This record gives sequence, C-alpha cells and structure tokens, in this order.
Amino acid sequence: MFPRSHQRSRILNKTSNASRRKHVPLDKILLAIGMFFLGYQIRSFQSIDKNTPVSDISNQVSIPKQQPVNLISSIPKEPTRHVPIQNKKHWCVIALKQLPNNTRKYFQHFPHAAEILLPCWSWFMEQGATDNCGFALHYSLELSSWSQQLVDAMGCKVQKFMNPKTDLDEQGYVKAIPDDEVQYTPNMYLLRPRLEYIRYLNDASHAHALRRKFISDDEILSKKGPGTRLQIGMIQRLASRTIGNFDEIQQALQKELPDADIITTNFEFHTVLEQAEWFATKDVIIAAHGAALTNAVFITEGTIIMQLYPPKYFWQSLDPLIEQSGGRAIQWYEKGQNPIVVSATIDKEGFDAAGKATFSPPVDEVILPVLYSLGEKKASLKLLEKLYGHFV
Repeated sequence: MFPRSHQRSRILNKTSNASRRKHVPLDKILLAIGMFFLGYQIRSFQSIDKNTPVSDISNQVSIPKQQPVNLISSIPKEPTRHVPIQNKKHWCVIALKQLPNNTRKYFQHFPHAAEILLPCWSWFMEQGATDNCGFALHYSLELSSWSQQLVDAMGCKVQKFMNPKTDLDEQGYVKAIPDDEVQYTPNMYLLRPRLEYIRYLNDASHAHALRRKFISDDEILSKKGPGTRLQIGMIQRLASRTIGNFDEIQQALQKELPDADIITTNFEFHTVLEQAEWFATKDVIIAAHGAALTNAVFITEGTIIMQLYPPKYFWQSLDPLIEQSGGRAIQWYEKGQNPIVVSATIDKEGFDAAGKATFSPPVDEVILPVLYSLGEKKASLKLLEKLYGHFV
C-alpha cells in the first residue's frame, strides 16, 4: 500500500486478440517455472573470473588461488535521497485490523517484526524522511528488545492508538495524526499468513544506511577489506537446529582456505549493536536457519550467507532479506527430494520437531557451494545437480 498522496494505479492494456489467446498446457507452465529457478541457481553460483581486477564488488571479485582476500574493495556510498515533502512527519501505521489474534505473538518475535519494520524504513528512505519518522502502533503490539533497539537507532518516534474501529479511517490511517502529515500502511499480511516471497527493502542502499546507524564504513574497512584476510563467520545454535559436525565443517573449510580467518560464535550477544558489528565485518557467514540471520540487514555488499536446513525443515523467509541487503544467499538441504514439497506436506508436529533436531550435513556439500561462490572452484551443471538435486 502507499500513502494517501502517493496512490498508484495500474493501467491494463487490452488487445483486440486477447480473446483469441490459446490455453497454455499445465506441463509447459511447470517447465517454464523450473527453467526460471534453474537459471536463478546457476546465477547464484557462477564462478568469478580470478583474472579480473576488483572494481565493482557487486559484479567481480578477484580471489587468487589459496590466497583468499576480503570480498569488499569499497563500501558503496549512499545515494541521494528524495527531497522530503515539505519536511512533514512520516508515519508507518502498524495495525491489526482484520488479522488473526495471534499476530501479536508473531510481531513480538523480532524476525517477524522485521518483515514490517524494515519495509517502513525503506519507505522512510525513499521519502527522505529518516530524520522525521514515526511508528503508529496498535496498543496491544509490543516491540521486542531487538525491535526497540532498531527503532531507536532509526531515530523514529513511537506512538500508540487504542481502537482500530474508532481510531482508524476506512483506509487504515490514524485519525489523530494531522492531515498535513504523511501516513503509510505496510502489508500486515506478511506476518500471517506469511508469503513465500517477502519484500523487506526496496534497495540495498536502505539496508546500508541502517547499518551505518550502528557501525561506520571506516570501522568495517579496518576489519575487512583490502590488505586483510578473508573473514568467515560460523554460528552454532545451542537450543535447536544444532549442527552436529560443526567442528568438522570448520576444519575442512580452514583446510580449503588456509589464509582465511574463521570466527565461530553461539551468537549470545546482548545488544543489536554487537550483532550488527559481527555481521557487518564478515565476508562469508555459515549458520543453521534461524532468527540470528535477521541481522543480515547489516551486511555489506557481496557478503555470502549460507543457511543450513535440517531434514524436512525448509523455510526460505530470510533469503529475500539477504539478497535485498546486497548479499548472496545459498543453502544446504537434504538431497533426494524437493525440500519445499517435503516441508509443505509434513504435519505441524513433524515440522516443528524437524526444526528442533540436531543434524549433520555432509561436509563437502557445505564447503563446495562456498568455494563456488568465492570463485575458488568452478561449478558445472552436473556438480550443481549433485549438490541440489535434479529438480534444480
């Protein structure tokens, strides 16, 4: 949705022969979808030309054999923002109108709250309103510690309203907010039911601007960049989705990349600042899928993040955030069957149990995609099929 003064309309072009269009067989549609995802995966694992000098981190990275260097050569500067609309206050209205009651619980879990807070930040950026922003929340919605620290870093005011039936107009805007201030209502249906593809941010520069609220470019470049070693971070969860062969994967990765620094953590940081600094100063991150990866919003351009999924548990909610923040999302999942189909057809009890299980992915199936993404090894269609299954 868009603010009152920025409603967009779609013009549907009608053609005279529209009624004569032929029905497309289902098998051709499925084939087209399959070809699209094949192309997507191939692009995700293209080898990088090692002879090309570092110029644009989003396009090429130079990595000499057995001498891995940091992926980042420079940090893209923030683009010129739009001119604010007469310096008016901009509000992101987060309501619960016509949504299930347990949406409150979803919002209190920060990875789900990020699905709403980050689109609001992206809108503030586009409107040039990051210095004059606010969140209007339904009184029953509570910000978690992570969400509150994020909003504080944004510099946005928080205001609550009581009753959506009386306090909101038909468009979902807060009546108490003056007409000369701009309001925006994000798509709350991203919370529940959650969509397969989530639009967190409209541009990677919006993520980078938010990252600078926590850590400066100079501080990042002092820890990674030209003249420093490749920085690889590995996260080991303790309560659920624990990686059983974590140490084995670390040792194998170090053997393949002897000149890289591998930093391991249980990610028991107490502040968003600590979490942001950890993510911002890594070139490669390997972790089981989980809430900690919401901090991918703080990565720099070109960071590779590999998520590991336990068998029968596959939920790609964070891949869009990684890529919309300028990173590269890659995954490991059990081979032999389509993980989306398997996780979608299992009952809730089985899915929840799978999400808590300790699992040990084959070491080479974790290491190789990382090496392909770094350009240390070249991927072929056969190798990709072996890693990801024939349905790729």
